[in-house]
Amino acid sequence: MAALCFPKEGITKNDFHHAVFNEIVTILSGPRNGLQLATKKSIDEDELILTVGLTDPEAKKQLAHMEDLSVRLSQTLYDEKKVDVPTSTKQYTGLDYNAAGKFVPSPGKELNGDEIPNSHHAYLSYSAKKAHMFEEVSQLDCIRLVKRRLLKFLHMDELVDHGIVNQWFPVHHWDELDELHNKGWNNPTRILQWPSEARSDSINKYFGPEMAFFFHWYNHLTRWLAFPAILSIFTYGARISGLVSRIQINYVSMAFAAMLVIWSSMYVSQYRQAKNLKQNKWGMENLGASALVVRKQFKDAYRDSFADYAQHFFHWFMVVFFVFETIMAVYYVTQMQVRAKQHPHEHGPFGIPNEYIAQYAKYLITINIKFVDKVWTPISNWLTNKENWRSMQELQQSMIAKMFCVKMFVFYYPFVYIIVIQPYTKGCGPDNSRNDLTGCIDELNESLILFFFSQIAIEIALLIAYLGFAAWGVRSERSKHPDKQYTYLELQGKTMPYTEEDLISDSLNAVVTYGYIILFGVSLPFMCLLGFLTNLVMIRLVAYKVSYAYQRPMPKAMDGIGTWEGVMRILGYVGVLTNAYIAMFTLRAFRDEDMVWKLIMFIVLQNVGMGLKMAIEGLFDERNSAHKRIIEYHDDCKDVLLDEKDPPTIGDGKVAALDSPFK
Repeated sequence: MAALCFPKEGITKNDFHHAVFNEIVTILSGPRNGLQLATKKSIDEDELILTVGLTDPEAKKQLAHMEDLSVRLSQTLYDEKKVDVPTSTKQYTGLDYNAAGKFVPSPGKELNGDEIPNSHHAYLSYSAKKAHMFEEVSQLDCIRLVKRRLLKFLHMDELVDHGIVNQWFPVHHWDELDELHNKGWNNPTRILQWPSEARSDSINKYFGPEMAFFFHWYNHLTRWLAFPAILSIFTYGARISGLVSRIQINYVSMAFAAMLVIWSSMYVSQYRQAKNLKQNKWGMENLGASALVVRKQFKDAYRDSFADYAQHFFHWFMVVFFVFETIMAVYYVTQMQVRAKQHPHEHGPFGIPNEYIAQYAKYLITINIKFVDKVWTPISNWLTNKENWRSMQELQQSMIAKMFCVKMFVFYYPFVYIIVIQPYTKGCGPDNSRNDLTGCIDELNESLILFFFSQIAIEIALLIAYLGFAAWGVRSERSKHPDKQYTYLELQGKTMPYTEEDLISDSLNAVVTYGYIILFGVSLPFMCLLGFLTNLVMIRLVAYKVSYAYQRPMPKAMDGIGTWEGVMRILGYVGVLTNAYIAMFTLRAFRDEDMVWKLIMFIVLQNVGMGLKMAIEGLFDERNSAHKRIIEYHDDCKDVLLDEKDPPTIGDGKVAALDSPFK
């Protein structure tokens, strides 16, 4: 079901709104769509809420057929044809095994209480004539169909731009959200709940593949972080116990970093296989052009024009500007600290005592990171949406590329500065030493810990702000009409939409955390535990946010997390360089070694690390054996399932009259 909100404006527009409303009702509920409509006035009667749903069984079948909807084959069909449903688990019988595997319920339950299976039904384009072969069109599929029909017959953006429609969004269902809450998925008090593999199946059924793949990836990353997180506890214990020397700790940290190189390659490869298996289970394989959504704002004549190039140039100019701002901010704060330490009894900018500047100026770098993060995101999103991208997929890729270029620099440069530039400019530690870089490592570790805790604090604060804003809007309207009931549908209209920009921002938070672990693991192995705990908290916060603080995200067909998968792979290779540099040039264990020896060892370490990563990633195919077996099994039995038999007569049916040359 979707909701359209129509504003009542001045009386001069009343007739126009009346005509448009009647036309929309005629189009959507008429014979060309067969949708079910209902209206409700808001509590203060300044808006008219139009609900659009698809409940008629025959209309569902017809629209699913017309829109070429991909739907799962039903369990009844498999039973009738006496064909087992393939699963991701082998079932051995003697020396052989059943290709269909066996049914093994996954941990957890569906929203209706059923066990989550590991079965993989085949997907086909829906056929109304063969409706018995398919499962019933789901509620999520109905939302997709309603959206397609709305966009096919109505220019929704134009209606919003002209003030006819305030907003349109899919509607949350409280009962299903409450079921997810009871199972702990969107319950912030269940932070320590293990992020299971099966939970994403329930998310897919309610939110659709785009959000399901996001949480599947987030859960997968968090589970994989558990192993290095446990190891990091022992390294941290050795560090603070005093029983192990600083040099010995350096060697332990180097071994830990080497483990992270192997771990990151294993993680990337295993995630790719897990993602591809989910593609098969959710019917997202071979998505290709079928998921391409052409933007109505796209103009082919505008492409490659001077104005088009100028827009792209200006956007990239802003990327360079924000990168330059970060460099100058770090330089300014660093120089201010140096002056404050040299003249502790004087005053700095705005009359602040230098003793406070020397102690607290480092927090300005963290503030600048968060400031640029929050400022650049809306600017870049606005500029990208104004550009002439043909499809939503192209727009999203451009948005991620430009956003990540800035944020990768903003988030990581201050920490790279501490270990690469600061030792040769400001120096390290209270003595500003340029030989003993231990002070820079300690400063780096303090800054990283500060970042992790500030990230959680800021996300919690923003979530509270979003909820508070919606509550304030509801309270102000209810106070004017205390005798009227405020519906859940109207409440959703007061919350903000969860847009592509929001999903990119939440994805970026997870990628940045992963990047800190991969890039600076040799410096602070304890980051793995911080990252693991941060992810546990952030998963619950994001789940709560998309369930209660925002409108229901519009379901979209996706075959994974898109560009982010490649970004994480690149970070793994960059991490080899940064960890090799930190190990050779900043750790006390090699402080007294000759510079030429350090340089040679750095080159050796980074080449060995790169080669090791490529070798490990090359060992794993894109599909695991279970995935291959499922595809092969469906290829073998598809003729039986689909009743595809050769006709009794092909062509004219006549037998050729030829004399045999062997007679």
